[in-house]
Amino acid sequence: KDIIKFTDIPGEKISVIHLAAGEEFKPSNNELKKKKVLRKYHLPEKFVLYVGDVTWNKNIPRLLHAFNNTDIPLVMVGKALTQEQVDSSNVWNKDLVEAQRLIAANKHVHALGFVESDDLVTLINLATVFVFPSIYEGFGLPILEAMQCGTPVITTKESSIPEVAGDAAYYVDGYDGQSILDGVTTLMHNEKLRKKFSRAGIKQAGNFSWRKTAKETIDVYKQVIGGSL
Repeated sequence: KDIIKFTDIPGEKISVIHLAAGEEFKPSNNELKKKKVLRKYHLPEKFVLYVGDVTWNKNIPRLLHAFNNTDIPLVMVGKALTQEQVDSSNVWNKDLVEAQRLIAANKHVHALGFVESDDLVTLINLATVFVFPSIYEGFGLPILEAMQCGTPVITTKESSIPEVAGDAAYYVDGYDGQSILDGVTTLMHNEKLRKKFSRAGIKQAGNFSWRKTAKETIDVYKQVIGGSL
């Protein structure tokens, strides 16, 4: 069978429909819950947070190398981070093996592995800064989850990310560890800038919702079958 390339499809036949963060991701003033989560995971009061996988596109080794040059705490959430049995001969695990080695060598990195949804929302609210240094994304949902909580986001301008983050993120060069570190250091030490990106992030996240996703999907179906839905 002939393979159809996306580049062969006319633009007018393509409809882009965005995802959205869950409604549970929102700003929280529950100080008791926050204190409990800090104690549960033995975390400092101020930290940078990463949430996601450790596949090649997530750029985690470069992020961890950048944090070798600072004593700023980095908290990392993701099941693979604490995976005990990793096939190091599998090229897909190359970044994971390197990341686990770098984590073990840096006392300022806290790899939590998988966390329950309720704790995740609290962790995002607790984070001083959310960092997402990916060099390729199909969408970039963690960015919206952080923005919806009001946590300032540091990310890159690669692939779909600017379409999601708009002007509401502090952008760094994902291929340059020093750029990542400079971005983290800048936001960690500039409360005024953090507040600016916190407000901008909440506003940007407001452009996305599952209701909007559903409506736009139905509209495409109507268009395709002639509006009989």
